[in-house]
Amino acid sequence: MGSFELLAGLTARLASTARLDEIVDTVLVEIVELGFDAVWMASLDEQTGNLLTLKEVIDGVDTTHEMPRIFMLDLRQPIGHGFRERRMINVTDPDALHIIERDGDPVPADKLALPRVIYDHMRGHPFACGPLLGSRGQPVGALGLSSYRGRQPIPDELFSSGLLRAFMDHLGIAMERAAHVARLEQLNASLIKAQAAIVSDARIKAVGELASAVAHDLNNLAGIALLAVSVGQRSPADAFEALPRIERANRAIGDLVARLQRVARAPAGEVETANVAEIIEDILVMVTPILREHAIVVDAKLAAVPPVRCDAVLVHQVVLNLLLNAQDALEAVPIGREIKLRLRDDDGVIRLVISDNGPGIAPDVLPQLFRPFITTKGESHLGLGLAAAHASLKHFGGQLEGRNSRSGGAVFEVTLVAAPRDVEVTTRARARPQVIERVRHARILAIDDDPDIVYIIRAFLEPLGYDVTTATGAAQALAAATSQAFDLVLCDVGMPDQSGLDVCHTLRATGYHGKLILMTGWDSQSLAHDRRAAECDVLLKKPFLGPDLVHVIDSLLAS
Repeated sequence: MGSFELLAGLTARLASTARLDEIVDTVLVEIVELGFDAVWMASLDEQTGNLLTLKEVIDGVDTTHEMPRIFMLDLRQPIGHGFRERRMINVTDPDALHIIERDGDPVPADKLALPRVIYDHMRGHPFACGPLLGSRGQPVGALGLSSYRGRQPIPDELFSSGLLRAFMDHLGIAMERAAHVARLEQLNASLIKAQAAIVSDARIKAVGELASAVAHDLNNLAGIALLAVSVGQRSPADAFEALPRIERANRAIGDLVARLQRVARAPAGEVETANVAEIIEDILVMVTPILREHAIVVDAKLAAVPPVRCDAVLVHQVVLNLLLNAQDALEAVPIGREIKLRLRDDDGVIRLVISDNGPGIAPDVLPQLFRPFITTKGESHLGLGLAAAHASLKHFGGQLEGRNSRSGGAVFEVTLVAAPRDVEVTTRARARPQVIERVRHARILAIDDDPDIVYIIRAFLEPLGYDVTTATGAAQALAAATSQAFDLVLCDVGMPDQSGLDVCHTLRATGYHGKLILMTGWDSQSLAHDRRAAECDVLLKKPFLGPDLVHVIDSLLAS
């Protein structure tokens, strides 16, 4: 094969890979074919300035393990001399070198030196070594050659022209490209880690910003329930009238807590499906009281749209951030403050437009709206919200755009990709179960560290025919379970001395084969991933009504 065909083939092979080991193997084979029975290659570590051995072959045998992994460049040795002069140093007579027998031995000023171990390793053959240069003439690695056509000295002209020179040039540039790719991969890994940290910080920020809104609504709802209790205490008739209001208030409290838990939930590490309309409704429920206190009217028209392929927490934070930015912008508007939200499905592209009638985006800010650390909110704000949202949405095929409306005010449009049609949309609505009047005989153990909870469970279940035993601690519960036979155990997760998960695990380990229901006020979705939860039959989310509890118990015992 001619020289041109050899170079063309080598170029094609090197262009198809950025892996350093493949690059080294490809070029090494070609150099061996030129008559070199000993070839050594190394990369240059830019941070330390040391050479790192990549591969060595002698007489067709891989001897990489026999070479030091790290070489420090020593200007007294041929390799260091070559790096200083940016050229290969051709040693035709190795015996003319000063051989260093021990570390620290002095070297004559007029001679180059070589450690005894390297001299013996190359069997005293003539050799050449020097830097491999990148596209700008900078060292990127090193090459050592020996045993040319047996034990002949290497002709100097091989290093200035011909195939060897071409191979060296190709190798240097390919190694440079591989180093760039490796750095890009490291930067990308760091970027992903930084983005994950931003999303995590954003989640914490979201929970903090929503805490006041949730506290506002929780206080209102708790106030309704407590006043209704006070009314009900006056007479049985008043109590009967007050009970539905207490029920509605507590259901609303449970819904608020569930919404807040969705915000705080950590992402699962994989692409999720997000229900945009539900997320917006969650946010509006929690921020509307704050917006109302700032005299801001929210006009939301949310069309029915399919779920989108995106992290739900990210969507939540993007929407929340845009709403809070709009709230800040409307502080400059004395009257008639308004935020509009429009959600629609544009042939599989889900578009959310959030606009306000504030002063709009400043002309000098608009071109750099999504750059990090750009903010108009003062020194206390880092200016990362829009930048992080803009960058993070791209990972899911989404976009975030900002502009000024012709009629005044800022307009932000979030674009997301609809999930495949086979993805089911889950809804929060569920039918309220009814307690069927019939005789029940099951024995139940109810465990909760709150005496009021086990009291009310017993008070509700016993009139239905259940035989209920209660326990307010793990030790008391386990003692009861080992001395009596139970058909079903109700156990709270969060107990101080021993968690409900551990109690259920111990019950199974001691031979209990009945039904197990875990009650929890925590995020049941994350709890379901705990391996101990697999030993239980049902996770029952607090708060729940009596009919909810009876429905679960009857369903389990019937099975």
